[in-house]
Amino acid sequence: MVAESAVITGVASYLPDGQLTNDMIVEHFGDWTAEKIETKTGIRSRHMADEAEFTSDMAVSAAEALFAQDPRHREDIDLVVLTTVTPDYIVPITAGMVQDRLGLPTSTGAFDVTLGCSGYVYGLSIATAFIESGRARKVMLVTSDRFTICTEKAPQQVRTIFGDGATATLLEAESLAKQTAAEGPPRRIFGRVGGIELGTDGSGAPRLMVPTSASKGWVGAETSESGWPEVYMEGSEVFDFTLRTIAPRIRSFLSNHDLGVEDVDHYVFHQANMFMLEHMRRRLKIQPEQFVVRMEDVGNTISTSIPLALDTAISKGEVKPGARILCVGFGTGYSWGSVLLEAVD
Repeated sequence: MVAESAVITGVASYLPDGQLTNDMIVEHFGDWTAEKIETKTGIRSRHMADEAEFTSDMAVSAAEALFAQDPRHREDIDLVVLTTVTPDYIVPITAGMVQDRLGLPTSTGAFDVTLGCSGYVYGLSIATAFIESGRARKVMLVTSDRFTICTEKAPQQVRTIFGDGATATLLEAESLAKQTAAEGPPRRIFGRVGGIELGTDGSGAPRLMVPTSASKGWVGAETSESGWPEVYMEGSEVFDFTLRTIAPRIRSFLSNHDLGVEDVDHYVFHQANMFMLEHMRRRLKIQPEQFVVRMEDVGNTISTSIPLALDTAISKGEVKPGARILCVGFGTGYSWGSVLLEAVD
């Protein structure tokens, strides 16, 4: 059996209506100004789910936006992969509830992947593996996080960063995508998934975590007095990790694929904050026109940040046929991953 190539045939996003602006944050933390927050983070406002809107709700909305692009996307989905660090429940899986609410057949597999800022790249890796092995022909990768619930009681330097949102990406076996496109009406095969590299340094786990979640935070742990899912982050340590580890990994990835920095048309990094991204960009000598940024009005949306920025670039017509796109996720865990995409038509 000849291995199938996996191609991306659709990307869609959803952002909740609620807003958390810099001015609103300043009302609670008077020693900063809205301008100072924007200067430090590159973020002016963030979308925020309301009290009755959860990860599954945003995931369903993103998937419906994907189906609205082409109703045929709903047909014959073999697998739903949902990356999130804020599932509706510990049990059952959120992906299963999403499958049911979308009306997908019970022959559709579904599971959650508990990954943060590298989640989209890991999700692409999983979806691609299923397709290349022949175990699935059509996979929907969903990212969704209501992470602002973890920042409500956090210090201002943490609360200024994160926002809520969701995306849905459809991946298909290339032969199926071409067949569907030929049957009409035509649709675009956006990108072929190429090389993928993943990595983990679990020693960094305590640097960015939600210690009051799941059983260890509730049963017999020092943090059990707090029932609120509050994020803890050592920002300087996370920043040092990205410069110490991620920049060299990107250079290695490019070298392994016989590419120079100039050979990639678009770099889509996890949208952590502008200060960190600019340091990474300058260190790697990436030109501003190669760098895709979508942060000012959404903040850091965890695993949603890469596909949200990608969706924005596609919608603006910035991604041309034949373009190479390098997506790089990194963060909590410590965990990281890179994937090379090629726009095929």
